[in-house]
Amino acid sequence: MTEKDFQQNIEIKKEMELLYRGTRFTVNYGIDNNGKEYIAFGEENLPLKRFATYGQLVNEAMLGFSPLRYSIESLELLNP
Repeated sequence: MTEKDFQQNIEIKKEMELLYRGTRFTVNYGIDNNGKEYIAFGEENLPLKRFATYGQLVNEAMLGFSPLRYSIESLELLNP
């Protein structure tokens, strides 16, 4: 997946299932108790971490020991 495709999917709030080195990751969205929107990302079947913006997501989210921003090109979208 290209970084541009990934960012566009985040901008349109597409829920995604992703595969990275045999591990599944999930992206979904919500609104917290204060009414602020968030992006939730994490390994499937584990608690997802919340991020306020796309920039925060790609800079702080991890795929194992690798930062997401360096691994976007290696992600495989499982639900096109």
